[in-house]
Amino acid sequence: MSTPQQPKVLLFSHICNPEHITGAEKLLLFMTLELGRHYACTLVVPKEGLLAVESRRHGIPTIVQSFPLLYDMYHPTDALPQLHQELLGHADMAGLLDLLFIHEPDLVITNTCVNLLPAAAARKLGIPVTWIIAETIQSTIFASISADLMDTYADWIIGISETTLQPLHRIRERKKFVLPPSWHTDQYDAREWPVKRQNKRAEIGIYDERPVVGYISSDIYANKGLDHFIQMGINICETNRMAHFMITGKPADAAYMESCIQMILISGYSSQFSILPFEPNIQSVYPAMDVVVIPSLLNEGFGLTALEGLIFGKAVVAYRSGGLSEILASTGNELFLANKGDVRDLTSKVQYLVSDQIARQQVGKTNSQAIGQVFGIDAYRSKLEHFLARIRPHLQESRSARLSAPQFPNQFLLKGEASHTVFLIEQGQKRPVSTGYDFHFYKLDWNRVGIVNDRQLTSHPTGLSIRAEEPFLKHAPAIYIAKGLGPTVYLMQHGIRYPFSSEAAMHHYGYNLDQVVQLPEKELATYALGHPIVWGSSKASTRRRSKIKAKRRLRKRLKKGAKLRRSGKRFAKGGFKARRRKAASRKIKVTKRGVHVRRAKSRRGAKSSARQKLRHKSFAKVGGRK
Repeated sequence: MSTPQQPKVLLFSHICNPEHITGAEKLLLFMTLELGRHYACTLVVPKEGLLAVESRRHGIPTIVQSFPLLYDMYHPTDALPQLHQELLGHADMAGLLDLLFIHEPDLVITNTCVNLLPAAAARKLGIPVTWIIAETIQSTIFASISADLMDTYADWIIGISETTLQPLHRIRERKKFVLPPSWHTDQYDAREWPVKRQNKRAEIGIYDERPVVGYISSDIYANKGLDHFIQMGINICETNRMAHFMITGKPADAAYMESCIQMILISGYSSQFSILPFEPNIQSVYPAMDVVVIPSLLNEGFGLTALEGLIFGKAVVAYRSGGLSEILASTGNELFLANKGDVRDLTSKVQYLVSDQIARQQVGKTNSQAIGQVFGIDAYRSKLEHFLARIRPHLQESRSARLSAPQFPNQFLLKGEASHTVFLIEQGQKRPVSTGYDFHFYKLDWNRVGIVNDRQLTSHPTGLSIRAEEPFLKHAPAIYIAKGLGPTVYLMQHGIRYPFSSEAAMHHYGYNLDQVVQLPEKELATYALGHPIVWGSSKASTRRRSKIKAKRRLRKRLKKGAKLRRSGKRFAKGGFKARRRKAASRKIKVTKRGVHVRRAKSRRGAKSSARQKLRHKSFAKVGGRK
């Protein structure tokens, strides 16, 4: 578990593309690196891809955990409530809960509005949630449903621009925070840009300083406005045969891309257009451009392409589309904002920059200075620290509340209602049993597994996983029974092995042979040898000694004279000696009375004597009835 000085954060990316990295992924990676200065951060991706590669390259722990997305959060419809309920019952919910149990984050951050399930899983366990909104939710009559769901699952909402928070006006202001993206200065090396510029321009057949107007998009589809860019380029080509138009990106709609290519071919200016595949290393692309055009028809959440163009000191022209307006207006480029969808307005602004090299270069120089002041790393860290100061007390309070909740007794096997992992409670910690193989290896019993509320398990900090691997002293349960190659069975308890003296001794302490774990001899020897556990034959000998002592006490009491009863007849005190004296006195009397009487008395006395000899042998108790 993380320490109070450095809480733990899990950040969930909605996608992880294997071929290219999107703006939202870049923003999340940047935030992860910055949060790592304060918190212990772990990035969670739905599958392997470029984001995971970049994350590990920066030394960020990265986990792959699949989970579905709810796309109707971005374009809300009347089916959203039903889709939301179906999503909560998705099989991947259990995997997310298990992940949260094991890593115990103090904060969960989920990226983009469609990434709802990680937020729901964290809310189920009482873990605080921050939701990053990197896009503008579409304005439909059902947009309020999306806002209500975010309000339900998120403790705080970070928008990368004011535009992204506009559809969430129903949510209280104290939950919302604006944190525009930034970049690390060591991320780019300006000394390499001249060489990169020369190489890329040579790739498209340009060896002089004619102006290159660039279009770049990780995913090319209709709302990204490529057809508007091509139409604008054709308009300029009619009066400027020196301008060149470079397109780079990955087509997401093959039919749309084909129609754009046909526009170029039909125009007759195909020699002034170049189409290149997507290049993940933007330092190889932007230096070759002189003007960056972003004709997006969507209300962009921010417009990372515009930010990158300004960083590289390029003139940027864009439609008034959401966050694009914010970034250009804040850096003094409002003059180069065209009305959304107005190709003629877009053409005039680009034409001005293409035809005037001095003005173009001056705009680029101004942009490289302004972008650092408004969106530089110092500005970003100041805003991030302000946000962390706001949430820090809540994180500490939430963590204390979880750990102060009532705990379960040791040696309990527990599982959450909606999760899969089984935990063994040991010394106040919950130790996850890693796999079904590990569960069966240690002869754990499914009948002993208790089902509890998932949130109750968060009251126990997570301990080491229970695994069937060496060293067993570290990975095995604290208490179990095991044997090596020999016949002796041991009680393995907290690093000490106690040999059972017999099978009866093992049964007496609640164990049986079905629970014996087979360990290698070398692993058995890693446990210190303790005293043997005795039961069975030794206990029988103890009982025999107790019986002998009881008989000895009986004899002593008979000698002293005890009250002996048999068939209701009571003898006087004095025991055998008293009876002998009475018998002797009777004989004396008989002798005085005569022979006949003496004989009769003698016969009666003989019978009485015989009975007395039997009587004292049949006594079973002293001082009570037989």
